[in-house]
Amino acid sequence: MTQFPANPPSRRAIVLYGRASFDHGQTLKALASALAARHAARGEAVTVATAHADLSGPALPGVLADLERDGVTEALVIPAMVPADPSLSAWLPGALSHWAATTGTAMAGTAMAVRLAPPVESALDLPAALDRIALNSNAGGPADALAKDVRGTEPSLGKPGWSAIPEHGRQVFVCVGARCLHRGAEPLYHHLRAAMKGHRALNAGPRRAMCARTSCLYPCNRGPLLVVQPDAVWYGDLTPGKIDRIVAGHLLSDTPPAADILHRNRPAERAEDDPMG
Repeated sequence: MTQFPANPPSRRAIVLYGRASFDHGQTLKALASALAARHAARGEAVTVATAHADLSGPALPGVLADLERDGVTEALVIPAMVPADPSLSAWLPGALSHWAATTGTAMAGTAMAVRLAPPVESALDLPAALDRIALNSNAGGPADALAKDVRGTEPSLGKPGWSAIPEHGRQVFVCVGARCLHRGAEPLYHHLRAAMKGHRALNAGPRRAMCARTSCLYPCNRGPLLVVQPDAVWYGDLTPGKIDRIVAGHLLSDTPPAADILHRNRPAERAEDDPMG
């Protein structure tokens, strides 16, 4: 967890919850550092931390757990992505309530208050910001804000090597969408990569398994999720032990561990024969 203590020690924390930014000057870490500096300038004791909503960690539950272990008694979670994911308001409050009720000493619930703020975009005057960018990007605006004609950039649709499909036998898709990440998908993905790394057959040749992190795969309630293709085998409620069995049984021995299978799609030819699909 990346923390930016404004005036330690602090019993209050702000967690910026968002995604990677297209603008490198507006990353979560940059925003957290700037926010911590503002609190420090006012002499306010607060820790500013960051958590990612999908694709990479650290995930929000782990960050909150670390803050509580550090003695924080109140954490304010601010969705710091623009635009905000519309589904956040539907699932995140309940997910945080579930975390608060099932974490802490002997799973008795956390003593740390967790409050969920409105998304950052609700405090922004976006039309004014867009208008300012449009004005500054004209010829009379600041030099570093001028909009450059893309015709001056070398044409490209990708690197030359990105045209060839690497040799492999299977694809392993690991969901790191918002809900699966909230359920611990990021460390499980790294556990999978570590488990596969020790087996040469899975890293080169026809048995090679290509791993890819994906956004939402559904069904979210059974996450973290993993799908092995072209076998069309789904695994859910992942744990390190399940992943070890998937690697040893499915990827190395072509024997998917039956007890761990969440779902198995019917072969395409059978589906075509069924008029009901």
